[in-house]
Amino acid sequence: MNTQLIYLKTDHISENKLLKAVKILQEDHCVAIPTETVYGLAANALSELAIKRIFEAKGRPSDNPLIVHVSNMDMLKRCIQQDLSIRITAIIDAFWPGPLTLVFKKSELIPEVVSAHLDTVGIRWPAHPIALALIEASGFPLAAPSANVSGRPSPTKAEHVLHDLNGKIAGIIMAEQSVVGVESTVLDVSSDDFRILRKGGVSLESLQQIDPSITYDDALAHPELTPKSPGQKYKHYAPSKPMLALSGNIESLVSHLKTMNLEHILLISVDEILNQLNAPYHLSLGSLHDHEVAMNRLFDCLRESETIPVDSIIITGFDDAGLGATLNDRIGKASSQKLTII
Repeated sequence: MNTQLIYLKTDHISENKLLKAVKILQEDHCVAIPTETVYGLAANALSELAIKRIFEAKGRPSDNPLIVHVSNMDMLKRCIQQDLSIRITAIIDAFWPGPLTLVFKKSELIPEVVSAHLDTVGIRWPAHPIALALIEASGFPLAAPSANVSGRPSPTKAEHVLHDLNGKIAGIIMAEQSVVGVESTVLDVSSDDFRILRKGGVSLESLQQIDPSITYDDALAHPELTPKSPGQKYKHYAPSKPMLALSGNIESLVSHLKTMNLEHILLISVDEILNQLNAPYHLSLGSLHDHEVAMNRLFDCLRESETIPVDSIIITGFDDAGLGATLNDRIGKASSQKLTII
């Protein structure tokens, strides 16, 4: 398949170029699109043929549900079979558009292949101007998992998508790097017990400021339970080289790393650690205390690791406060081994 590259800029969205992407979507093909979280592989959420093409291009298991992206409240209401309570509306007002997916009881409009035969569907209203313009111009919601081969690090740059999916999909919108850098938080609001099913771009603490009753789902704390969210059931985000995740405080991590021969190892860490070491191969996640910068850089570092001549990777984690919990979640899923340094 010839993959059409469509160059767009966030601050100047060419209508003619946008309509090229719309035409591809209306013909039930897939287009990789920028969002504020990561690049998504978009297709008509109401077309079974289009959804099938998403799964084929990604090599994604069919029992892994897709998130549906909308651009207005009318579109949301057509996709769900559930009243919007005061609690839900408060969350929508606080976090949409943005990196939060809400799981609702689905309407008959949503095909079974989108929801993996569940009676619920995850809906997100993205904040990215190109994604919103594309949904509006298409006139239908877009299913859009991350635009990568399943299991690989999620793409935060158009070049990442080109590497994974060139020749497998009909189009790629070539735009700027994603701002958030990790996928959305998934919050189940389909019952009165609001629970986070996947950690992401909105922290538990931020959600609890709006609704203090919100907690993590049991499956996040107990891996033996069946996950209920995209991005949780299968191994994700992994680079091709073995990666060890180290956790602990700065002093213990630095002391441990100083005992190691790092000559053939890539160290992905924060500046507070890297500045105390002489690692020949290293990539920075920024400051230990700037979780937003670290999220923005994480998947890019995992992708860049493929180009560095090392045998293995060591990555250091964060404390679990705020968005540090999201960073540790992604690091853990990408790593082949984990070690806590006391």
